[in-house]
Amino acid sequence: MKYLRIEAPNSISLVVGADPLPGPHDVIVQSNFVGLCRTDLEILRGELEPGWVTYPCVPGHEWSGVIAQIGVEVRDLNIGDPVVCEGRVPCNQCARCFEGATNLCTEYDQLGFTRHGGTAELVRVPDFLVHRLPRSANLSAAVLIEPASSIVRGLERANLRSGESVGIIGIGTLGACGILVTKLRSPRRLVAYGVRDAELEFARRLGATECINVASTKDEPGSKIDEQESLDVVIETAGSPSAVALATRIARPGGRVILLGLAGAGRTLEIPSDRLPNKDLTILGSASYNRAAWAATVQLVADGLLDLSPILGQQFEMSKFGDAFSALDKGSSVGKLVLAHDL
Repeated sequence: MKYLRIEAPNSISLVVGADPLPGPHDVIVQSNFVGLCRTDLEILRGELEPGWVTYPCVPGHEWSGVIAQIGVEVRDLNIGDPVVCEGRVPCNQCARCFEGATNLCTEYDQLGFTRHGGTAELVRVPDFLVHRLPRSANLSAAVLIEPASSIVRGLERANLRSGESVGIIGIGTLGACGILVTKLRSPRRLVAYGVRDAELEFARRLGATECINVASTKDEPGSKIDEQESLDVVIETAGSPSAVALATRIARPGGRVILLGLAGAGRTLEIPSDRLPNKDLTILGSASYNRAAWAATVQLVADGLLDLSPILGQQFEMSKFGDAFSALDKGSSVGKLVLAHDL
């Protein structure tokens, strides 16, 4: 099989290797499509903290495909099934796993980071991470189930109710998924905050009722941003200290703030210390997804309630990975960049 391999930071190539063989409880999935995100670029550059990634690395944690082989002990999955796979590989033995918080497993292991990910043509996956899709599923859009499941989990933690007002900071892939998933809860207002007019127009097309360019709005009392300080729930996806500070400003007194973005090590958050108690805010850090959120997101897609295809952007053949990473680095386009295997 062919697979994309990051040998070491800033060293990437498409190579040929042996096909993986399934263990008794494994599934071999033929990868069709792989979504690229900023984390993949950070893996390529060696910017993640030690322990998060093992080199050589075969990236691809947002991907979809079709089952090619199954282990002898695998049940309820069949060759030819279209599937998506959770990336985090929990131990299923620690206290966090037993309480359902598989995202907080004490044994870190993840496809696309420490194990081969979807940029390999064939991927070996433990069967309990595999989620079957309908035969009619759009497999290119299915790569977005991974980020969408993080939004589903965050909104469950915040207990978002129909008719509430919601703000989403950052209109990258995570924020775009946030708009589509939040729309299913029938919000009264859905306000998008971004730094580029192109991404805000994208947010409007996805269903945001209001769009605010933070970069062109003065951050001072009486500004347009302050006029929006009545949001019941704010979802922060931008991954910057300034975005977190903004989230605490625009949430109403008694509101809830969900922090999903990662700013990276060494970034310092500065907000007025009295803001949180005076506004009686609930701040929820939400680390990725758990198994329940994945199952719920797959069900929304399978039932036809959640169509993620409007988020899709440019698609590149796997052999054009250099162009794909270059486009990702420039960040000039909107929508999810996707690599497609030549199958």
